[in-house]
Amino acid sequence: MDHKTKETRVSFSFKVDKQDGLITVDHPELPKHTKMVKGLQLICDYPDKLYHRGSQRIEIGGEELFPEGFDSKLLMSSLSVAPKERFFELGDVLPGDLSVKIRFRDKNHNSADFEQGYTVSIILLIEETV
Repeated sequence: MDHKTKETRVSFSFKVDKQDGLITVDHPELPKHTKMVKGLQLICDYPDKLYHRGSQRIEIGGEELFPEGFDSKLLMSSLSVAPKERFFELGDVLPGDLSVKIRFRDKNHNSADFEQGYTVSIILLIEETV
């Protein structure tokens, strides 16, 4: 990272309100000064639901980073991990057209009841020009 860039975190959230269903989130956009996408983290208001029930496909700037059915638990971290280390490192992903597309699937699991649903947030660690 040089002196003309800064690291920033961008968050996108969506509500999972359909049990055993598919949600397409394709409206988020990265800030216009994004130079690189360096990391990604998934968090949830009910982490056990995301861990057991969730999978997704994630595309940034037209490039598929995680294929359909990629388990959410592989992109989560516990609170015992230092905040800076909670990100799944992506290397340096070019932002392309700045679009972020997420196709999230909730699937029934006996260890986590759906009840009222849950909210998932995707946090991206980006490098921006200043």
